[in-house]
Formats: sequence, C-alpha cells, structure tokens
Amino acid sequence: MTIQPYTPAPHVLDRLRQVDFVAVIGPTSVGKTTIINAAMAREPLLSLVLNNTTRPPRPGEREGVDYLFRTREAMEARIAKGEYVQVAPSVLGELYATAPEGYRTDGVALMAVLAEAMPHFRALPFKSLRSVFVTPPDWETWEKRLTTHGFTPQQRAKRLDEAKRSLQFVLDNPEVGIVINQDLPTATEDFITLALGRDMPPRLQADQARGRDIVRNLLKKLGEG
Repeated sequence: MTIQPYTPAPHVLDRLRQVDFVAVIGPTSVGKTTIINAAMAREPLLSLVLNNTTRPPRPGEREGVDYLFRTREAMEARIAKGEYVQVAPSVLGELYATAPEGYRTDGVALMAVLAEAMPHFRALPFKSLRSVFVTPPDWETWEKRLTTHGFTPQQRAKRLDEAKRSLQFVLDNPEVGIVINQDLPTATEDFITLALGRDMPPRLQADQARGRDIVRNLLKKLGEG
C-alpha cells in the first residue's frame, strides 16, 4: 500500500481547527517523556496524543497508555479514507499514525515530534501550535543519560545524527520555548508554563538565552566527535 503523500480528509482538518497543539522537540535522552508525564500528572489541561501502530507491544507497554495497538488491515482502511492526521511508516515497515480523536479539543494536546516533521505539523490547521524544546543542562549530563540507555554504536550514531538536526532546529526557530532539564520539578513547572502559553517569569525568560547557549555548545561537542 502506498502511504505517501498522505492528505487528511476534510473532517479531520475541521477537528484540528479546534485543537491547541504543542509539539515537544529535543534530542534523544533529554527526558522529554519524563517531563511530559510529570506535567500531565500536575496539569489536567494537558494530554498526550497517542500513536496508533501496527507493531506489537514491547515489554511493559500498555494499550491506551503508551500506544494504541492496531492491525495493519484496520490502519490501512483508515489511511485509505484519510482518517488520520499524519502517517509515518518506520524503516521496518510498521505503521505509525495519529487519529483526530486523539487530539483533545478542551485543553492542550501534546506530542513528541521530530524536528524534521515540524513543517508537516505547521502546515496543519491547528487552532494554535506552540513548540517546546527540551535540552539537558550541559554536555556531561547528557552524556551520562545517553550511556544509561545502552544504545549500540549504530543506534547511538543514528540518534546523535538526529540530535544535530533537532539542536539546529531550535537555533533556527527563535519562537520555540526552551526547557532546561536540570531538575525535574523546575523543568516540569517550566514546561507547563510554556505548553499553556502563560507569561514566563524572569528566570524562565533568562533560561531562553541560556538554553540556546547550551544548544550551541552541544552542537559544537557533536561536531568534535
């Protein structure tokens, strides 16, 4: 089945016009999922957009919590009708897609998004779209977090290659809000502020410039590797 180019049906686009959407961006192993979960536990206005996928659950993954596990036949039927917001097959051929009913209209819908996918999301007719970028406080902290994930050399190289694109994205897009993940309570508070579009306190305002300095240093370190 041919997946691309994919165009959502008109009724899907109509729903998105009622959605306040926040794209959460950041390189691998910076704690995006941890911060999202902590923020949702504190702020009921925030909810995660779950991916539908044809791949089987991995150990510990739960239906309706981590993913919505679907058959290929069911997903292909919805794809043919344009009933998803976006569709992306993985390199292994499994399908991933988000359905319009997964984007809440009575709060803020959150989703981790790769930097290279942002042009697609920006082209969708959301009521509002904000971007929040999560960065580690420094190279040494990030390196420790990368090590704990146990990536193979090939996996690490692939993820760091994507990280370069992610880091460059925030430098090229000054409107993106930055959360420095130095300690979880502060990062969670900052994330909620940015995700809900609230006025930034002075410290968070200062962190926007500091965060971009951190990103520049991370890019420099990656270039030296």
